[in-house]
Amino acid sequence: MSGSRAMDRKGASRRGLVALLTARGTRILGLIVFLVAAGTAMLMWTPALENKAPGPTHLPWWAMVLMFAVAEMVVLHIQIRREAQTVSLSEIPLVVGLFMAGPEGLLVGRVVGSLLIFVFHRRQAPIKVAFNTALVFASGALALTIWSLAFNGQEAGPQAWAAAFAALVAAGSFDATITTMAIACYEGRIKISRMAREVASAGTLAAAVGTVGLVAATAVTYDVRSAFLVEAAGALLLLGYRAYASLRERHESLEQLYHFSEVVSGAHDVDTVLRSVLAQARQLLRSDRAEFLSFDFPGALAPARMSLLPDGVHKEAVAEVGHTVVDADPVVARVRRERRSVLLARTTKDAAEKEYLAEHGLREAIVVPLHMDGVIVGTLSVGNRLGEVRGFDAGDVRLLETVANHAGVALKSGSLIARLSHEAHHDTLTGLPNRHLLQQELDAAIAAVRLGTSVGCAVMISDLNGFKEVNDTLGHQHGDQLLRDVARQFVEVAEGSEGSGRTLVARLGGDEFAVLLTDVAGPDEASALAQAMVDSLSAPMRLDGVSVEVSASIGVAMAPLHGEDVSGLLKRADVAMYAAKANGGGVRFYDEGLQEAANPSRLALVGELRSAIKDGGIEAWVQPKASLVDGSIVGVEALARWRHADGVRGPHEFLPVAEANGMIGALTEAMLDSSLSACSAWLRRGIQAGVAVNVSPRSLRDTSFAETVSAVLARHDVPAHLLTLEITETSLMADSPQALDVLVRLNALGVRLSIDDFGTGYSSLAYLRRLPVNEIKIDREFTSRIETDPRVLMIVRSVADLARNIGMQTVAEGVEDQETFGRLQELGVGQAQGYHISRPMPASEFPAWLDRYNEDLNGPRPLLPGGRRPRSHAAA
Repeated sequence: MSGSRAMDRKGASRRGLVALLTARGTRILGLIVFLVAAGTAMLMWTPALENKAPGPTHLPWWAMVLMFAVAEMVVLHIQIRREAQTVSLSEIPLVVGLFMAGPEGLLVGRVVGSLLIFVFHRRQAPIKVAFNTALVFASGALALTIWSLAFNGQEAGPQAWAAAFAALVAAGSFDATITTMAIACYEGRIKISRMAREVASAGTLAAAVGTVGLVAATAVTYDVRSAFLVEAAGALLLLGYRAYASLRERHESLEQLYHFSEVVSGAHDVDTVLRSVLAQARQLLRSDRAEFLSFDFPGALAPARMSLLPDGVHKEAVAEVGHTVVDADPVVARVRRERRSVLLARTTKDAAEKEYLAEHGLREAIVVPLHMDGVIVGTLSVGNRLGEVRGFDAGDVRLLETVANHAGVALKSGSLIARLSHEAHHDTLTGLPNRHLLQQELDAAIAAVRLGTSVGCAVMISDLNGFKEVNDTLGHQHGDQLLRDVARQFVEVAEGSEGSGRTLVARLGGDEFAVLLTDVAGPDEASALAQAMVDSLSAPMRLDGVSVEVSASIGVAMAPLHGEDVSGLLKRADVAMYAAKANGGGVRFYDEGLQEAANPSRLALVGELRSAIKDGGIEAWVQPKASLVDGSIVGVEALARWRHADGVRGPHEFLPVAEANGMIGALTEAMLDSSLSACSAWLRRGIQAGVAVNVSPRSLRDTSFAETVSAVLARHDVPAHLLTLEITETSLMADSPQALDVLVRLNALGVRLSIDDFGTGYSSLAYLRRLPVNEIKIDREFTSRIETDPRVLMIVRSVADLARNIGMQTVAEGVEDQETFGRLQELGVGQAQGYHISRPMPASEFPAWLDRYNEDLNGPRPLLPGGRRPRSHAAA
């Protein structure tokens, strides 16, 4: 076996021979000197230079140069797992030379022929050329020495054959031993088991390949004319093996592609898919490295770059590379611009390709585009095919393109799952984690405290003081912007905290935020962070040129100090927050003195609310809903108000109190009574206006709720179809058998059911199919952004189309201007509700407002196409 073949086999290892020679150059130079000295000594010590060929020595040295050069070029590739073994067939001219050339001609031909191939065909590095040439010289000298010692110079026969086999095995084993020592120079130690395997394999392959040469030499020795038959047989064998190797490689590639499709189809996130893609691409293409580059990946869910190198996976966490990297890399820019793959061969003359290879430290590479829905979202590339003799070709390009096509499908699925998972655990307005994710993280933090891996954790709940005034005065769009600004402020404060644990900022809903701080040793660290959050809102905030002021009231509870369960800690933090709010804001830690029984102001509020519910202090205000077909008023939504001695209070001030103290059922019944009483009064005046009432999730768990609704409808003599019950997505998605039973019974009464704030919770088409729902309300977070966000516009259009196709009505909340009203008309939404039509008003004022609306008097009203004013279907 030639030294070239042995060195190429080792060059196929993951470490790479170039790196080996560069890293341990001094030791390699020592091996080179040893090989030259050993070869020279063997030639001087043995009678190797005597002519002991059994036949006529008619092959000159230049013929041997030609034979060894051809043998080094015509190679066989053997793939064993990730090791690419390259057999150069140089044993054939070695045996022929022993039988038919003089020792000088054989040695000169072997050294010069191999050297020419190393330099001009394989373009090896200088130190590698020196090492391989020295190894060829030394192993050739060893073969001549064994031949001279074992053969007595008689005619060809069994003795000559045995001597030739001994020379081949010795030379091949010597190659393997020296090559393994070179690898050991890189690794710093010799692995005896590896050396034994390599020596045994090398000797066997040398004998097998040399047999062909032995047959040829023996045949030609007896009859020169048989050379033609030997050449023809050898060529046929070579072509047959290459055809077999090609078919086997295709079969293996198909098997690996099938395995690859199975692997990526089972992955459910972008990172896992990318790691599988890179691993399979590197294995399929038998390359040293693979890389993914992103520049237009949807949702910024992919890393900027992920590389699979011999020493592991390297990833850049930045989500978007953008056009800068693409434009700076002409090869990647070409792939993106021309939408086709690029093969960068070892012998390329293109300046940009040569620069790409040099910059990435590659001999060769393939770069292919990665498509998702027809859009190029990145590139997939592989570099440095294992083994130095064979490079990448057009078939490899097609194979990598197939991998990229599979990867595009898998990445589309993975990105969709990742986006849905993100949306299920994050608030749509601020992008912060939602209550569900906070509870998961808090549960994990408490578990760490119980296991002793964390000293403690703290949970904070913050409520904004002054938010309601901003929302009511400037509108919901400005209120939403304020919430986003506050969220950003809180995140900046949390990221700048100096604590040793992790900080998570979440939005619970409305103007309530929460913060989880893990691995907290004591109250001081939590107090410092809470105070920093309060201080971050001390300066006025600007909303479209308007200066507004808000402040925070923050309650803090800690584990294990205040409890070791999720619901208990959240409740205690909430109690502390109300205490801070009662004191004008700031930070308040929970303590036993804050229990409701020991809090006179809280207890007084609970008592007042209970009396108000009982005595009719809770009344329905209404906000009209207009048809987007002709502008007519089709009904109203009832909004709870509490007529308190201090003035009218909105639901955000008393709904949490009712929820926490078990009054939500009575409050819902009071709202139903007030709303249907007003509806009955309108009917007597000839106004057919339906009324929508919000229902708490707790009401759906009340098995007698349907009977309560039926009784209130009968008491006020209102047809059931004029009552709509608005239910949040969260309560629908709970999938409670009791809730489903209540909904079915309400539907049987003829009551209409509406999904409130559709799209902000756990929307499911399966539930829309199963539940008796008549209406979908599109949340204001979508309505307010249809003019500025094309993706939101498409979502609203899709919801409207979906509802229309399954026979449901759609209502858009938060419509605050004519542009939004007109756009919703174009999108096919059925009804609209918001400040553009009317602000909430007492139910008793609705008839007069409706008259003004219908008579084209004062009041904000939409114009229909052509400038027409609508008339109301709510009028008699």
